Amino acid sequence: MKRTTSFLALLLLATLLNAQRWDFFQDESEGCNFTAKNYKIVGNTNLYNYKGNVINHIPADTQFTSAKVASVQDESVEPFDMFEYFIGYDGGWISTDNIVLEDSEVFSDAIVTCNKNRNEKRWIPAWYNTILTSGKRMENFSDIYDSFGFKNKDAFSLTDTHKIIINNTLLIFRPILGLDYYFSIKKIEKKNSVFYVQCEILEDKQNDYYGFNKIWARDSFSYLPDLTENRNCTFILEQNGNRLRLYNGENYKLIIELIQTDKAWCDSMIKYIDSYYKSRPANLKAIEEKLDHPWSDPKTGLPEGNSANKASIAPGKTMTVTENLKLRSGEATTTPVLTVMSAGTKVKILELGKAETIDGISSNWVKVEVQSDAKDRDGKTIKAGTVGWCYGGYLE
Repeated sequence: MKRTTSFLALLLLATLLNAQRWDFFQDESEGCNFTAKNYKIVGNTNLYNYKGNVINHIPADTQFTSAKVASVQDESVEPFDMFEYFIGYDGGWISTDNIVLEDSEVFSDAIVTCNKNRNEKRWIPAWYNTILTSGKRMENFSDIYDSFGFKNKDAFSLTDTHKIIINNTLLIFRPILGLDYYFSIKKIEKKNSVFYVQCEILEDKQNDYYGFNKIWARDSFSYLPDLTENRNCTFILEQNGNRLRLYNGENYKLIIELIQTDKAWCDSMIKYIDSYYKSRPANLKAIEEKLDHPWSDPKTGLPEGNSANKASIAPGKTMTVTENLKLRSGEATTTPVLTVMSAGTKVKILELGKAETIDGISSNWVKVEVQSDAKDRDGKTIKAGTVGWCYGGYLE
């Protein structure tokens, strides 16, 4: 009898150790129509029921087909943003950490947002960093923050910092808590340093996606795919150090540049914003840009021509403005504008400034001297010898 009791106690302990804490379970594909996809298990993994209890163990390399997606939430952690994501299998659920698509590339570990490392890795818009390095505030980037009342209420603490969740089966856009846009990945292809990600949305929820562009455009996301016309879309991703660029696969235009951080940094940022920028936590610092290589052309995956353009900029060289370009008092977009030089204006490079990525172009700020016969955008003469700073990405 004692032996039986001990065995049952050990079995119960093992079950508890393997169980997940799930305060809320949602079958995201219930009543919808995701296209079934072929998956493969990576590493031995647990199969859970909807309560978070282990009901089986699945061996590595198991292949299966599924159209089911679920999310679970741990409400024990403020601000209630601790979600995990699962794919349906044989009456249960397997963590997306342990699943890849058959006949598809996989993202590098540097890109993937795992359930298990969700505290340590977050991809959020780089404009959060700008709040710390300029005089701009949340409302300069997020109309949702302003118009939804978060600005005047203690409700921003419940938001999810506009994060994007990336794994080998799903892309999930979350502008605010409770408003998620799921993209089921159909195939991932890699070309040099760039990933091309073919996605589909929930068919029966397509009406919900009519607001996708409006919501995200109001939060400084540009050139989003039009989901009202087509159920399928392609995103292009390139990770470079602690930055990640997201492009529209139809027109190759940059949607957003993301920075990598963690939950602790996000929580500190939220506290700072909630204090109306009066109380900045001591540990809240701007995240330094750390790039591994020149950014690539999203069409080819090869280093973009702008990197060569950057190398060609040198003190003493005379260059031409390629489009209307602001001449500023300093090497930052926050400095006063002296004039706007028209395309064709000749400038002499006096000094190289800091490197920066603007509008998807990587180059340097440069101190320049305006040459003769220069005009501003209104056709008025700019005095020869005028000195200021401009962004080198628009010089050739």
